[in-house]
Amino acid sequence: MMKAIHSSALCLLLLLTGTALAAPAVSRPSIGCTYNAVDHGRHLLRKTKVDGASRDYILDVPDNVQAHTAVPLLFDFHGFGHSGEGVWQVSEFKGLAEQERFITVYPEGLSVHLLNRDGAGWEIFKNDGNRDLAFVKSMLDHIANTYCIDLNRIYATGFSNGAFLSNLLGCTMSDTFAAIAPVSGGAITTACAPPRSVPVIIHHGRNDPLIAVAKAREMRDNWIEKNGCHGKVDGDGCEIYDGCRDAAEVVYCEDNGEHRWPQAATRRIWDFFKKHPMP
Repeated sequence: MMKAIHSSALCLLLLLTGTALAAPAVSRPSIGCTYNAVDHGRHLLRKTKVDGASRDYILDVPDNVQAHTAVPLLFDFHGFGHSGEGVWQVSEFKGLAEQERFITVYPEGLSVHLLNRDGAGWEIFKNDGNRDLAFVKSMLDHIANTYCIDLNRIYATGFSNGAFLSNLLGCTMSDTFAAIAPVSGGAITTACAPPRSVPVIIHHGRNDPLIAVAKAREMRDNWIEKNGCHGKVDGDGCEIYDGCRDAAEVVYCEDNGEHRWPQAATRRIWDFFKKHPMP
């Protein structure tokens, strides 16, 4: 009797407030979900061929990733002059990957010319014939075919030059990447018109000497326009732009930092990603 009263009261409350219980996100398992075994390892070196060139990346597959259970996939792109190995060494996503049960990819860039010098990084100024977009697609194919990935929960983050690449992925592969999280990056660098709105969370330091905070604000405005957002609220030290198409959000977090990964960014990014699987 008490259960029935409680249930009726809950239904009445939902009707009065106009609130609906959120439906759980629908999983879309990859081909790799058909296998019975998982190759675990926190530092698995992998190679793939892209247009005849050998490309390297590191996979982090925690022990609690199981066969037949589709898990999220996160790409974490290093900054200019850095490396996938270097990001893996310091990444706070390693701890989260084990707690939250997801696979992380730490790709290795090739030489690019930026800031008047050459260094490992990512092509960010073109869409067609972009070797790094092809690299991402090759990694995705391999990982989805060998691991049980939820194709509705593929995400990208990156620092500096890697942030620009995560922007490019959101622009050109919005049918693949559910949400992106550029850190210490700048405005979108190519013309693009994603067919769906892309949830984006941005972090930037207003004292960044390499990429001016004005460029991050321009990136914020790029995504607000592309996503058709028309609302704004403040929360957790960030600006939240909502009322976007396809239930997307643009979250902009600015602090007094310089050109670095903010302390609170990792947890905030993952919580944002969890809110935004592919619709």
